[in-house]
Amino acid sequence: MRTRPFASACYAGGRERQLLLECLESGRWSSFRAGMQGLDVRQVGTLTSAAAALYGPLDLRFLGGRYVRELEARFSEHVGVPYAVAANSATSALVMALGALNLGPGDEVLVPSMSFHATATAVLASNSVPVFVEVKEDTFCLDPEDAAAKVTARTRALIAVHLGGNTADMEALQELARRHSLKVIEDCAQAPGVTYKGRQVGGLGDAGVFSLTETKNITCGEGGVLVTSDPAVAFKARLIRNHGEGVADAQWPDADLVNVVGMNFRLTELQAAVAVAQLETLEERNRLRQENADYLIAALRHRPELVPPHREAGAGYVCYILKFLYEPRPGGPDRDTLAAALVAEGIPIVAGYPRLMYENPVFSRRIAYGAGGCPFTPPYHDGALRYGTGSCPRSEAINRRFLWFPFVHPPNRRDDMDDVVRAFDKLLG
Repeated sequence: MRTRPFASACYAGGRERQLLLECLESGRWSSFRAGMQGLDVRQVGTLTSAAAALYGPLDLRFLGGRYVRELEARFSEHVGVPYAVAANSATSALVMALGALNLGPGDEVLVPSMSFHATATAVLASNSVPVFVEVKEDTFCLDPEDAAAKVTARTRALIAVHLGGNTADMEALQELARRHSLKVIEDCAQAPGVTYKGRQVGGLGDAGVFSLTETKNITCGEGGVLVTSDPAVAFKARLIRNHGEGVADAQWPDADLVNVVGMNFRLTELQAAVAVAQLETLEERNRLRQENADYLIAALRHRPELVPPHREAGAGYVCYILKFLYEPRPGGPDRDTLAAALVAEGIPIVAGYPRLMYENPVFSRRIAYGAGGCPFTPPYHDGALRYGTGSCPRSEAINRRFLWFPFVHPPNRRDDMDDVVRAFDKLLG
């Protein structure tokens, strides 16, 4: 059906060349410095992102240069929160968020069974442990009921992943968090610009994290952004990002020093310049992305075998990867056979996750730091953790039904979506 490849999500659609050249010619490709250069660390560390962007390129080097701070100011305005902290990846931003919320050894964090590995492995950076929760069968996001059933005396936080550009049931998850005094982190790696009941995702919990890697809605190759309304979270995230132990005052209380261990999670000026231009076009990119997804869903509506994702009430949706559930008709091909046939027709369909996060050896074999079971076993945790195949049977059953189409993004167009429809019609009759 198709011999040419689909277009990559990584493309310049605005001022990328202009801003990148300006940055190159400035001779300041990363203006970060680990010291404070005589400035007050608390004053600098708690500046709003909008205020920090008003300073000159080399005035606040602990917070980065001109483009990093401009990106942060624009991101905070976009999400509707006072603080944004750029990082070299969304994984780093997750580590920063968990550290800034003071997670520690043995603390449990509820995470959905389905996401990219980093959602769970970032928890390990604080020697905390993930507790895997079933996803809802219609949205594929964290199930509040199963999350409630898995809260223990050790539970300190939950990570709500807005998977595939869909949104988790934030109202129910926030209510659960209030009942048990849990911190809420939103993993928005696949959902920039998506709203939930009129508010941008990322600004609903204690912290939100976005991705700028090259497959995402906007990109600078690699990168991430943490957003928050809490000045204490922003301050500690900035410390964790940039070797904060070197600027910590000897008089600080222990609570301010927790998790402030020397890291370099800094985003370069070159990357930030590209990301600024990409953020300027996010609304248009998302519009074209969703037009393709809506068209494909409508064009395949005559195929009852293909069930598109459901949306929560009041939730927006900007499709990142179109995730169908496949329900074969009697005598029809099974999921894996159909996926392989579609690939052979030039349609790069993905048959779900190769394995869910808890099936990875780091969890199933409890091998992370050293060979002694840290942080899964005593003295860090009592060891009552369920990992490996069978941990979330509902999610595993969903995964066996998945058919994903990743190329709904621009610059792919409607005629590209038509090739997908023709391939399904050819193979399903």
